[in-house]
Amino acid sequence: MTNESTQTAPADDPTAAFEELRRAVSLTRAAVEGLTAARERIPDYSDTLGEMLAVQKGADDRLSRIERSPAISLSPAVMAAEIVKASEAARAADRKQMHDVRDEMIRAIGRLDTMVDHGRAAHHQRRLLISTGIGAAAGAMLLMAILPGAVARSLPESWHIPEWMAARTIGLDQREAGERMVATSRPKQAKRGR
Repeated sequence: MTNESTQTAPADDPTAAFEELRRAVSLTRAAVEGLTAARERIPDYSDTLGEMLAVQKGADDRLSRIERSPAISLSPAVMAAEIVKASEAARAADRKQMHDVRDEMIRAIGRLDTMVDHGRAAHHQRRLLISTGIGAAAGAMLLMAILPGAVARSLPESWHIPEWMAARTIGLDQREAGERMVATSRPKQAKRGR
């Protein structure tokens, strides 16, 4: 604005110069008043700025920890070698754990096989014991059927063991048992004679 007025008004006109000065002062005054009013309308950002500062400080701390990390100072080739070494160590630990689990499973399977074998052996022993018991009972019955007669026939006749055994079998005394045996044996002898 000052340039426009100097071009339109001659330099030696005091009224124009004064008018020009008055406009410049009023503009300056309006600008100062506007700045003062604008400053009063500005909200207080001190809490928000404090929070932002705390966040920035936390980020700076994390960044400084990252910068101090040994991984940052490694070259990509060295980092790749470190990753390979770490993965091999992890795989070795996994391999060892898998071998341990496999060995434990083999031991468990062995224990199960042993238990099954013991069960089979017990079942076989039971069957063998039952069949032996049945065979022994049958043999004892056969022996009891044959042996008393053979023993009775081998003893002297004066002892009358066969007669005594017959009486015991029939459940009578010897005389009655003898009479009964004679009575029942006559029809057979008569049939034989014919």
